[in-house]
Amino acid sequence: MRRRVVWALACLVAAFAVVGALKPAYAAAGCRADYTVPSSWPGGFQGSVTVTNLGDPLSTWTLGFTFPTATQKVTQGWNATWTQSGSAVTATNAGWNGSVGTGGSVNVGFTGTFTGTNPAPTTFTLNGVACTGAAPTSTPATTTPTTTPATTTPATTAPTTAPTGDPWTPPSSLVQPLAAVWSHEESTYNNLYGFKNYGWDQLFAGGGAINYCVRWDSTAHVTAAQRDAVAAALQRQYQKWMDQMLDNGSGWNNWPYKQVPVKVVGWAVRDRAQLEWTDTSVDIYVNDINENAPQCGTPCGRFFHQDGNYSGCPGGASHHYDHSLWLTAGFSGGAGGDWGQRIGSEYYMSNLTADNIHILLHEMGHTYGLDDFYDWDPTPGQGFIMKAGSATSITEFDKWMLRDWWRHLKSRYGR
Repeated sequence: MRRRVVWALACLVAAFAVVGALKPAYAAAGCRADYTVPSSWPGGFQGSVTVTNLGDPLSTWTLGFTFPTATQKVTQGWNATWTQSGSAVTATNAGWNGSVGTGGSVNVGFTGTFTGTNPAPTTFTLNGVACTGAAPTSTPATTTPTTTPATTTPATTAPTTAPTGDPWTPPSSLVQPLAAVWSHEESTYNNLYGFKNYGWDQLFAGGGAINYCVRWDSTAHVTAAQRDAVAAALQRQYQKWMDQMLDNGSGWNNWPYKQVPVKVVGWAVRDRAQLEWTDTSVDIYVNDINENAPQCGTPCGRFFHQDGNYSGCPGGASHHYDHSLWLTAGFSGGAGGDWGQRIGSEYYMSNLTADNIHILLHEMGHTYGLDDFYDWDPTPGQGFIMKAGSATSITEFDKWMLRDWWRHLKSRYGR
């Protein structure tokens, strides 16, 4: 069940340049650090540091502190790049939270392990200056020439705001695995923050509704009753993911949608005679072959028109489709991405009334950015829908992985 998403990849050319680094006149550094342990468990804990900048505005920052015991170790972190040498820990800003104005603050967090006691660090530094909680003394400007190698990084666009202050309260047993998953995604996804065609983007572009087109990659005939059952099953399975964003019927963390209408607007076939209905309730695409399978019209597809311009779509924007449900005869397993989901036609049609169409649920997870887990397991032995074959329904861990995506991306939708 490979994740097949079209990711944008951009590379910058590495080069060496001699530049002059000019510090602002009378630049002054000072800070206050507040350290807490939001949760702990035998041998492990979650740490949180909120740093308030009491000096001049910062464009980049590095937080430093030292654990009091040699057994305290950072295992995973978020909102920063974390490193540890002995007991000394550093956290350097992420791409989206380097700028901190005077009086502004930034929160970083991590999970860690310890043996015996777990005392709090007592000394913190910000860009090498001790965080005493007092305003700093000004220092004169200096100009220092330095030789700095340029780095090669993928082009990304970060969220406009960090997820600082969000109600991130997963079960304590899932905190470390969730942090590991997000760190893995940040390190393996090309253009993770800059990509703009996740299921999230499609859902918000549609005002909280999703349109599908079915790619009927089979020689079997389909009755009108089966057509309607295909759409009804799709609605039920899609809502199962959307329900993960609700707590007691209310949207979690400013999530705006309680119910997400899912509408099948079209079917694509090789032979019109395969579809045993004559009404015009859905658009029909005949013998438009791509990837050796019938496809729905490209002028109507979100994948092909991510700017939302459906001027070439017969019937206009209301007839566009966000995802394709690609049902292929004899296909085992599945695939999913920003374009939709592909599973076996026989498998889907035989599970139209099933409570959980688990392969489809797995592939829908990919459409919303969730990763595959073939070479590692963040929750050994527990099983979850995104670890193919280990669960047949969406689990608590899947829910919080989905929510982690929302808290990182929600600012692009003004939430």
